[in-house]
Amino acid sequence: MKAGILATARTMVDIWPRKKEMSSDQEQLKLPWFYQVLHNFYIFLLGLIAAVFYPYISRFYAFSPASLYSSSKIKQSNQRPKIWIHGASAGEIGAALSLCSCLRERYPHSYIVCSAANPDGKRMAQEILAPLVNEFISYPLDLSWVVSRFLDFIQPDIFITMEAELWPNFLFSAKRKGIKCYLVSGRVSQQTFYWTQKIKNYWRNVLLSFDTLFMADQLSYERVLKFGLPEDKVLLLGNIKTDALYERKKKSQPERLAQNLGLAADLPVIVAGSIHKEEEELILEAFDKVRKMVPQVKIIIAPRHLDCCSQLVQLFKEKNFAVTSLSKLPADEEWEVLIIDQMGVLFDFYGLAQVAFVGGSLCKNMRGHNILEPAIWEIPVCYGPYVVSFQEVASVLKSKGLSRVVHNSEELAYAWYQGITDTEWRKNAQMEAHHYFAQAGRITEKIVDIITKDWEQSRNA
Repeated sequence: MKAGILATARTMVDIWPRKKEMSSDQEQLKLPWFYQVLHNFYIFLLGLIAAVFYPYISRFYAFSPASLYSSSKIKQSNQRPKIWIHGASAGEIGAALSLCSCLRERYPHSYIVCSAANPDGKRMAQEILAPLVNEFISYPLDLSWVVSRFLDFIQPDIFITMEAELWPNFLFSAKRKGIKCYLVSGRVSQQTFYWTQKIKNYWRNVLLSFDTLFMADQLSYERVLKFGLPEDKVLLLGNIKTDALYERKKKSQPERLAQNLGLAADLPVIVAGSIHKEEEELILEAFDKVRKMVPQVKIIIAPRHLDCCSQLVQLFKEKNFAVTSLSKLPADEEWEVLIIDQMGVLFDFYGLAQVAFVGGSLCKNMRGHNILEPAIWEIPVCYGPYVVSFQEVASVLKSKGLSRVVHNSEELAYAWYQGITDTEWRKNAQMEAHHYFAQAGRITEKIVDIITKDWEQSRNA
């Protein structure tokens, strides 16, 4: 606890604004001052709470421009454009793969910086974006004096944030410094829309900080326009996750993975991904039912949080399942249940499945996870009713017969059983998925075309 508090305190001292560095922020946006005061107080309070109760988080944020980054190349680099791409967590970072790839192809000599808002996201970025990104950093706390110094240190020409990462102080400061800002695969949930409408003018100014907002779905597009933004500033192009998934699928080698796991080609395999603690018992009950009908079936489970792995192993052991963890393979003993205790590999395991379940969707306080990840492998997918984050995609996949909604362990077991035994459902899923992703692709190129045009015009102005 003491280490966490000291780390947070050091962060505040290291990045408190120096008088000589304030000149670039003299031109203030015309915003209600009390909203900014409240926001700064809120973020500062969260930082203190994290320091006390979650010291590992405060250590993640405990940085200064002079000390955290592995080198000073960020500021010293003359490579242009200097591009900063930000994603909240592992899902958003995965979606940024196609964007990083396209930008690197378009600007071979650019300097690309990638940030994440939590340790899992940063770890994911380092694993899948390493060949494309020059530097990986932690996203700064959204305090006005903090973000101002960070932007002065990194000096990006272009800032791109993924999905729903809207940090007001950062965006206001970037706008004042003349940085081109873009929201890619933007999403606005019903809950977010409801609360932001209560201070509509404030959030309108936040959204106006972007040069262009590329929205992921029709509902989000319509909600953003209701803030009174100019229509030419908001574009409905779709979700670049489809392009990112294509990139990852091309690099994946499911046959080699199956060989390493000792899985025969005709062996029925279920993959349950992004499983939350509240869903663990339901997964166990459903698999127990399927195992009685299809004795040779195996299940591969990826908990949403790695610190749940040992508890999940113990849960299955208590019910007399043959269970092991990925980190303990290769092992001599046979297994029925494999727990994935490594970050960033779930996508490849979906390529082994006959049917999949995507977690974070069976309880009311959940919002769902990326159902496109298993769908791109052209297999039947099931999930719970709580998929607010992927509501439009879920509706489309369900209408095409690609996916099914389940509400309890009985329905989940039946969906898994049909996914294994119903060849017609698998053939239809394969055909519909192929058609869906063929239509939804190449969004990234359109986005990068617009960003490139903006950047070239601003440079030549």
